[in-house]
Amino acid sequence: MSDDFIVFNCAPTLSGVKVGNLVSQRYTCEEEVRDFVDTQDRLLRSKGVHVELVKLTKKTALIYVYRVKQLASLLSRSSVQQFLAKFGYIEFSVKGCLNHLKSRLLLSDFPHEIGVFLGYPLDDIQCFIDKKGADCPLVGFWKAYNNIERAKLIFALYSKCTDSCCRRYEEGTDIYRLTAAG
Repeated sequence: MSDDFIVFNCAPTLSGVKVGNLVSQRYTCEEEVRDFVDTQDRLLRSKGVHVELVKLTKKTALIYVYRVKQLASLLSRSSVQQFLAKFGYIEFSVKGCLNHLKSRLLLSDFPHEIGVFLGYPLDDIQCFIDKKGADCPLVGFWKAYNNIERAKLIFALYSKCTDSCCRRYEEGTDIYRLTAAG
């Protein structure tokens, strides 16, 4: 495993404009995956970014890259807590919510509340659940049902971050220097 898939898939989080990204990576050696995640987490923690293995199947690792302060702030909102409570969340610390999310991931490949952990707008997450992903007016980094103009601006920002980070990475900037402090 190498840094490039994290840079490509998590650039908005590394840049500090997104709460978190989830990446799925095929693997052949579980120890290699765990070592990679631990190494990345130790490297990026001083920048406020955590890297955590949230699910491991026989062939695929699901890795969550997130900004702990942004996630804590998001999880402190009463609207987010009320929403997550519908899915059995009772402890709203970062650790408590991530532990519950991990248990939910064991039951489902994609528990829909995961959108909260990725920084998606709560109203879009709820519409996605209610409409079962159908009738979506805009698809980008998430399925946007509401405030389409805002979503377009955010999608453009995420794309710009990804292009910039990938270009700089290809030019030799390492992942640590690509990551904004936060």
